[in-house]
Amino acid sequence: MIIALDVMGGDNAPKSNILGAKKFLNSNPNVKVILVGHESIIKDQLKIHEFDDLNRIEIYHSPEIITMDEPKPSMVFKTRPNSSIVQAVKLVKDGLADAIISAGNTAALLSSSLFILGKIEGIKRPTLATYFPSREGGFVLSDVGANMDVKPIHILQFAAMASIYAKNIKKIDSVKVGLLNIGSEKNKGNALAQSSFKHLENNIKGFIGNIEPRYLFEKNIDVVVCDGFAGNVILKLTEGLVSHLNKWMNSKKEIKNNPEVMNIVNSIFNNYNYEAHGASPFLGVKGIVLKCHGACSDKSIESALNLAHTFSSKDLLSKIENDLEKDLSLTTNLD
Repeated sequence: MIIALDVMGGDNAPKSNILGAKKFLNSNPNVKVILVGHESIIKDQLKIHEFDDLNRIEIYHSPEIITMDEPKPSMVFKTRPNSSIVQAVKLVKDGLADAIISAGNTAALLSSSLFILGKIEGIKRPTLATYFPSREGGFVLSDVGANMDVKPIHILQFAAMASIYAKNIKKIDSVKVGLLNIGSEKNKGNALAQSSFKHLENNIKGFIGNIEPRYLFEKNIDVVVCDGFAGNVILKLTEGLVSHLNKWMNSKKEIKNNPEVMNIVNSIFNNYNYEAHGASPFLGVKGIVLKCHGACSDKSIESALNLAHTFSSKDLLSKIENDLEKDLSLTTNLD
């Protein structure tokens, strides 16, 4: 298989992207990576990091770079057609790559993917879905930043797509779906939450009701749905809290000087480290599009490449499309 990697995207690009690709290729002999970005910059990085396996990479020159503060990210497919994000998406469209990975501007990646690849039939809006590990086996949170203002129909479709994704990555036959809310009671929350509850209750077989943020990591649940604003807050708060607690505990002498305790602490925090879980897929896009954290390191890029390999080798996109044919009959006619 072939994966297109946006080398110029992310706070630590291009170094983290090149190193991540190198580590991935060292452990995956039957995969090729297309490095998309400024050719001279990529070649310099390959030399610096002694990337010698040139037979399994291809450099695709894309001189333009889209920054995180791009003024009109939703229009880059028109205003910056030679950017690494746009050209990487086009490689998937043209059948020259099986997947694309980027740690760049989220809005630019989503808009380019929608314009170039399109949506799965019947889907009104794609959703950005992130896997969260927990003591109960982990859950998929959707949406985590692609859609700030949504309607109940969008929440319902997020639940349908995330359920199919969770089934495949958790290898389970049925899923438990919860709606993020400020209370567990049926009538809790704002108008969006209350209306979404009704749609989910009537159309999602595994819906178990509202779930409060305090119970996300304690409850046996597979999918949690919400709007992109709330989801992004949950995502960044969790990442920040895990990082803060990790640094705080590692600063304590009584912990640092006890190897047995340190091993336990590190194993716990490694499990919750977002870098180990790679990237978040845009579910609903007609192609494999994975978004990495903007501040990701080479470890996260390597994990994202592994996830892209899983998506392609297990044909998850086709499974999502096929399974949605049943679910969409319940969702496309709702307001």
